[in-house]
Amino acid sequence: MASKLGQRVIAEAALAAIDADGVEALSMRRIAQDLGSSAMSLYTYFPDKNSLLDGVTQLLLAEVEAPPEDAHWRDAMRHIMRAVRLVGLRHKNAAVLIRRFPPHTPDALVFVEAGFRAFRRAGFDALSTARCYRALAAYSLGTIDIELGGYFTAESRVITGNAREDIGSASSDRLLPLVTEIGPTLNEQDDAAEFEYGLELLLDGFADAMARAGRTV
Repeated sequence: MASKLGQRVIAEAALAAIDADGVEALSMRRIAQDLGSSAMSLYTYFPDKNSLLDGVTQLLLAEVEAPPEDAHWRDAMRHIMRAVRLVGLRHKNAAVLIRRFPPHTPDALVFVEAGFRAFRRAGFDALSTARCYRALAAYSLGTIDIELGGYFTAESRVITGNAREDIGSASSDRLLPLVTEIGPTLNEQDDAAEFEYGLELLLDGFADAMARAGRTV
């Protein structure tokens, strides 16, 4: 079995293990057992667990589907951002790795190249393209963390009261009327719909910035 080992084979086995049991459960010993090899054999391809996790992330990012070459820049960004979110939801246990390791292999950078081309075709210069990419990356990574981490759930948004309430205890309804009113609305929002809402705000902002610079996109 050792002769069939390679970076892709090992990283694919690691991704399958993470999908099943999470990042914390991953070990070089476990992957070696799954592949019928020895842990020492894996170190030929990945010097440590961190480099293996990086390899897994490159596999994840290679799953991001690039937009059609002739897509309008806004449609291209929608396509890419939805595709990144889809990969995160498909690999919920591994999604945390996407914010730890940026794409750097050719396969993992295909969607980035496609996004850059869409911006440049529309008239964005190098600086504008880089700024838009950073903003989109921050939004994408943040929304994945929020959605998978359950940040906006009823359980996580409960107002913590005093451990010992008495006649002098403050009332959350009195001190925090807007938090009390709007909190349930935050909890009830649909993740996919709010993702689309925030994305459109970003795209509108990019177009406005270009218009202020005297360029119509």
